[in-house]
Amino acid sequence: MNRLLTWLKSRAKTFKIFFLTAVVLLVALQLTSIARSISGEEVTAALSDLAFWRILLMIFIGLLAVSPMVLYDFLLHKMVEKEDKAFYIFETSWLVNTMNNLIGFGGVFSFGLRSQFYSEEGKEKQVFNAISKIFLFTMSGLSIYSLLCLFLIAAGHTNAFLSQYWMWLLVGALYFPAVLLTTSLKKEGLLGGLSKRLRLELLGVSFLEWTGVMLAFVLIGQLMSIHVPAYEVILLFIVAMVLGILSMIPGAIGSFDVVMILGLTHLGVAQEKTVAWLLLFRIVYYFLPFILGLLFAVKNLGVKFNDNYRGVPLDLIRQVLNHVVTFLLYVSGILMVLSATVPEVFRQLIWLRKISPWSANLVGEFPKILIGFLLIVAGRAISNRVIRAYYPTLILEIATLIYISHTGFSIYSELFMILLIVLTIFTKSELFRKQLVLSYEMLFKDGLVYFLLIILYAGIGVYNSPNIHHKHPFNNFFLFPSERIWLTGFLAILLVNIIAMLFIRYLQGHRQTIGEKVDEERVLSVLHTYGGSTESHLIFLNDKDMYMYKNKQGEDTVFLQFQTYHDKVVVMGSPSGKAEDFEPCLRQFIEECDLWGYAPVFYEVKEKETLILHELGFRFFKMGEEGHVSLPDFTISGKKQRGNRAIVNRLEREGCHMEVIEPPFSEEIIDTLREISNEWLGERKEKGFSLGFFSEEYISKAPVAVVKNEQGEISAFATIMPSYTQDVVTVDLMRFSKEAPAGVMDYLFIKLFEHYRDEGIQSFDLGMAPLSNVGVSRKSFLNERLANLIYQFGSRFYSFQGLRSYKEKYATTWKPRYNLYSRDNSILFVVYSLLMVDNRAVEISKKRKPIK
Repeated sequence: MNRLLTWLKSRAKTFKIFFLTAVVLLVALQLTSIARSISGEEVTAALSDLAFWRILLMIFIGLLAVSPMVLYDFLLHKMVEKEDKAFYIFETSWLVNTMNNLIGFGGVFSFGLRSQFYSEEGKEKQVFNAISKIFLFTMSGLSIYSLLCLFLIAAGHTNAFLSQYWMWLLVGALYFPAVLLTTSLKKEGLLGGLSKRLRLELLGVSFLEWTGVMLAFVLIGQLMSIHVPAYEVILLFIVAMVLGILSMIPGAIGSFDVVMILGLTHLGVAQEKTVAWLLLFRIVYYFLPFILGLLFAVKNLGVKFNDNYRGVPLDLIRQVLNHVVTFLLYVSGILMVLSATVPEVFRQLIWLRKISPWSANLVGEFPKILIGFLLIVAGRAISNRVIRAYYPTLILEIATLIYISHTGFSIYSELFMILLIVLTIFTKSELFRKQLVLSYEMLFKDGLVYFLLIILYAGIGVYNSPNIHHKHPFNNFFLFPSERIWLTGFLAILLVNIIAMLFIRYLQGHRQTIGEKVDEERVLSVLHTYGGSTESHLIFLNDKDMYMYKNKQGEDTVFLQFQTYHDKVVVMGSPSGKAEDFEPCLRQFIEECDLWGYAPVFYEVKEKETLILHELGFRFFKMGEEGHVSLPDFTISGKKQRGNRAIVNRLEREGCHMEVIEPPFSEEIIDTLREISNEWLGERKEKGFSLGFFSEEYISKAPVAVVKNEQGEISAFATIMPSYTQDVVTVDLMRFSKEAPAGVMDYLFIKLFEHYRDEGIQSFDLGMAPLSNVGVSRKSFLNERLANLIYQFGSRFYSFQGLRSYKEKYATTWKPRYNLYSRDNSILFVVYSLLMVDNRAVEISKKRKPIK
């Protein structure tokens, strides 16, 4: 015997696998059997005459009838002194009991199922004993009802058909007294050791279980408007259940059905009604609760899987479902509007009528159009994950469900909307943005849908006009009963658009912007403490806002400069300040933009920060390269520099020299620089953002390099852009007068190289060569290959190659710069936003004004 036990224990895992495989196969076979016995036509026929609220009530009754069975598992936990969360016990018990109902075999499989879920090492015997005791009492409730039915038969309160089954009822009635006697006499062991209170609790649960299933069957018949004496149905049901359980057929299918069909037919119920009754009972008591149990199982497995992978799977599922909800809202809205605008389509195309959640009649045309357009707006807000959209969308969906339930609906319509409501609730956590910020992408897509629907409706009305005669017959899909109905619908569309705009305005909320106005004192503090970059100085143009990052100690360490254009927040260059805080600054900035519905776009970013942003989910394309001159190695000596030497010697012979003058500047110098700038500009407009423009405040923030002639008059100048480090320096505005000698800008560059070389600066940034060295490989991105074509053949509009060639005279190295944008944005609209921001004309006064 010991050898046998040892052998069994050594192969316990094998037996578990075999058992679980058998369970899965039996469930699959049982579901297949149910599926074969249930046809779509029968379900449709059974449900076609039922009001939707009756169907919902049936489902609720079925779920409620199953629920007492979960009390068995709460008692089991109490008996084995096992602690689990109440909801986990509920979910597990629901799965075990609904699977056991489906499989049948007299409940034998519940042994193995509960052992799999609740057994712990060292407690296997205790758990097995507890399950055995519970199993004994599961049929007690049915036994009590069998005894009551025997009394009814004995008293003559039933018909001859039911009376013939008294022997089977007697077998069922004897079960409970036998169990009660056995468990009372045995004080310990497999069948003993139960306290009086525990026996009463198990008996009560069993009685509730069988009361629930019995009432479920009776109430389903009542909801189907089948009027049969309830006590006779109960008696028949008990007889059929006893026979079904004794047969141990899975789910009691077969024997139970035969007895019920014969009995109900004997009671005067039409056979087709009986079949529909049994069908609905099986669906709401066996099938749907089991599906819910499977969902619980998937959920529990999913929670474990999700926890193992740090919540990533659930996030992915919710993101996908968010897109599904968006798609369904758009489809719902479009179909709703179409059902009012082209109603004949829904009358003639049966398949379209089936998938459309709405009826095709013209009654209540205005609510259809209103709901349709509002669903499209809600779809946009849900797509943008706007938290303000949750309750309005839910209310709109519920209102739609109520509306279609009262205007010629089908069961598919309500199921469609219920699914949409459930998905909306499930994906609520995906909604986090505090406002809806409309982008060009949204306006284009949604505007196209609105435009097509309105044009379709208007076009159909014009075509239907009796004043227009057609050579060819018009498809009667687009016919309207009368012009009056069409005009009513058109006015409804206009009114609906007003309401939709109000809805959009609500979703937008009070417009919250990103960042703050430039605080020069804080900016200078960061630059002087941590240094900056060649584009840092552009912040003093005051044509941008700033985003200041504070470290854990509350100190300003990094800032970004940007302009907001609709939903795009266009950041100029890389961050400035403490390099170690660049990544947390970018993360915080992106999260804040996302929270308020903005899309960050980064313009002309360095390679290091590009890699950080790419890790944060941003796509990139190369903007071009900027040339750098290595100042320690710069010289105009040697054969290669003969041309540059000639320029310097010629201008110096003419009496020219270069000076770097420091602010503050006199009014005379400012006036001279303005005059040269205005002459150089001519009729052209100043541009800002990535380029400086002539502003007294901006010019006065840094040194200016000037070229003076022999008389000491300024003929050319360049404003210096310090990086606030010894690493690099560059220039911004470079302008000269008509009287300036030829080659003056080359002379200015060479002298600046020498000047800052002597100052100990390592590099001079010559600025960008746009599209330079972009898309040169066959395997480059498509947009970069297109940019390469513009670079090669676009000299008619801009001298891309000429600029590169000029800077190559001095540049010793080239460093790439990139533009980055969120993967959720279209590159076409990103490029459009960059063009609008970077090429926006700056209106400034060409007259002197006092410097503040």
